[in-house]
Amino acid sequence: MRYADLHTHTFHSDGTRSPREVIDVARTHAVTILAISDHDNLAAYYEAKPYADEVGVTLVPAIELSCGFEGIDVHVLAYAFEPHDERIAQRLQSFRESRHRRGYAMVEKLRALGFDIRPERVDELAAGGAMGRPHVARALVEKRYVASVSEAFDKYLGTGKPAYVEKERFRITEAVALIRDAGGVTSIAHPTLYPDHEQLVPRLLDEGVDAIEVMHPDVDALNRERYTNLARFRGKFTTGGSDDHGAVKKTETLGTIRVPESMIGPILERV
Repeated sequence: MRYADLHTHTFHSDGTRSPREVIDVARTHAVTILAISDHDNLAAYYEAKPYADEVGVTLVPAIELSCGFEGIDVHVLAYAFEPHDERIAQRLQSFRESRHRRGYAMVEKLRALGFDIRPERVDELAAGGAMGRPHVARALVEKRYVASVSEAFDKYLGTGKPAYVEKERFRITEAVALIRDAGGVTSIAHPTLYPDHEQLVPRLLDEGVDAIEVMHPDVDALNRERYTNLARFRGKFTTGGSDDHGAVKKTETLGTIRVPESMIGPILERV
């Protein structure tokens, strides 16, 4: 039996590890099927694929897409699509440009508040990946305006806070169609983190999402059973992952979720 972690992040989005480090840490926990699901970009997949092949890790093409559904920010994990699909490449490029503009707009708001944050430094922290609020937060930590990334969000960058800027999102149906047309499947990330998730998750399945992430640090045993049964009843499948971000979060998560390969047949048969 092999084990998978289908939800990890690198410094190409809002994690702190390199793609190679994610693979190495996963291997120490006997995880040999891995998805690096960075936000709205595939840079880590291209970078890590040769190394993964070399060390015997099955690297699944993956991204975490920022979607909107009736005013709610929903994250959809996409797996096992054709990574060189031109339509995906163009859409993600558009998203990265939008995120970049958003990052600069947040920096401008912070500067107007009197913080000496340089946009060039936020660019460096994003390391060529999809710029996001964590990179702006890390710039604030670096300058010692706040003690932690979470404090930066709580005081300045969270929704409704002084430096918050709204972001562009996919429509759920658009994300599902884009990934399906490229041969892939989609899963609802961390289902319990959404408001009124008991009503929301079934409606997202109605929109065409293929699976639910039932194994996740924020999904307790009761909800894992709830959503496993819902997926089975709806003819969908289930996924899982640690949602590892490296040092961004207070606790180490990579290795805490090990998904048996028998659970993710629809993904593995496409890889």
